[in-house]
Amino acid sequence: MTEKEQLRPIGQKSIVEQIIDSIMDAIVGGVYRPGTKLPSEFELMEQMQVGRNSLREAMKVLSAMGIVEIKRGDGTYISTQMNASAFDRVIYSMVYDAATGGELLELRQVLDEATVRLAMEKITPEECALLQEGIAAMRLAAQKGDVAQMQACDLAFHMGLIESCKNAFFIRIMKGVYSVFERSIGENIRIEQVDSQVPDYHQRLLDCVRGKDHAAVAAAVADSLRTWKDRV
Repeated sequence: MTEKEQLRPIGQKSIVEQIIDSIMDAIVGGVYRPGTKLPSEFELMEQMQVGRNSLREAMKVLSAMGIVEIKRGDGTYISTQMNASAFDRVIYSMVYDAATGGELLELRQVLDEATVRLAMEKITPEECALLQEGIAAMRLAAQKGDVAQMQACDLAFHMGLIESCKNAFFIRIMKGVYSVFERSIGENIRIEQVDSQVPDYHQRLLDCVRGKDHAAVAAAVADSLRTWKDRV
């Protein structure tokens, strides 16, 4: 490892947590790839300027999270298959690197379009029917002014559409991204309330999927994000 790639020194507050953050930052930054063997305990202590007990405690936490694998007599490796919580942590870091609302809007536009296009090729009639039922439930909630139910239906629709893509890696990424956007989506629905056009936006997306209408996808997604963009 070069001097530039070395982990940053650690301060004196919340040592264990800062060690974990430092290693996660190194993973996100590409310093450590899956399957990479970490430097020795002594080298890590020197790089981060921490004590052995704090480092070992941090490694126990990282191991429990599935981020590292501790192999007795061999060393510590970055896991080749991180569990969901670890993967979501990486996704959070990447999403929050998009510092402006405009960048977040562009990110969601691109990902939502990709979801609709992939769903066109893989969705089943049964999945389409479930999404249609969800839109009907969303309309009923809107008529009743049940904002919480509308929010639940909105999220369920997107999760159902994502699941219909039948690509495990894509599904993991999209669920992680939507967990970041969930609060702003819910806030948008609460502000629009009974006059919400959310069911209509979702119907257009589903119509694109059913009709395999690639030409209409960009406009349908853009319209569905027209009011949400003010919340990011």
